[in-house]
Amino acid sequence: MVGEIRDSETAKIAVNSAMTGHLVLSTLHTNDAATAVPRLFDMGVEPFLVASSVNVIIGQRLVRRICEQCRVSEELSAEHLKILKNNFSADLIKKHFPSKKKIRIYEGKGCEVCHHTGYVGRVGVYEVLEVDEDIEKLITERASADEINDLAIKKGMTTMVEDGFEKVKLGMTTIEEVIRVTKE
Repeated sequence: MVGEIRDSETAKIAVNSAMTGHLVLSTLHTNDAATAVPRLFDMGVEPFLVASSVNVIIGQRLVRRICEQCRVSEELSAEHLKILKNNFSADLIKKHFPSKKKIRIYEGKGCEVCHHTGYVGRVGVYEVLEVDEDIEKLITERASADEINDLAIKKGMTTMVEDGFEKVKLGMTTIEEVIRVTKE
């Protein structure tokens, strides 16, 4: 277990340990899962070593959880759709918030339990990038994070934004929270 990979020495030790058969778990600060690959390159780890030693990369952000005591339901409004359109692609919005259906979203009105914030606690939004043969090939070719991300999405990876949208529809968090943590 490596607390955090911050420099080339730590990165090389982690990769060497993985190459000798050890299971290495660590954190690496990046904006999303795919960006971890070029970050390792920047720390001096060769692409063929990254490709052969990394099995999975999990991206995570924490969003505030809507207070269960004061949570109220409302229909997805034109105002919310406008907020979505200003922050996300039309295809992504249509996929998760189709206009044909009435979609219920939730918010916390504020109460004594949540100290009038509408939120209590946090919940994670995740994306899991599995490094298969196709992703390995891109890594060895020094592909950009965008290229890796695009292929992973084509292969079925759910992005943090999409996981956040699902948690909005389940009443766990708000659209504003998903925007706050994924657009920073």
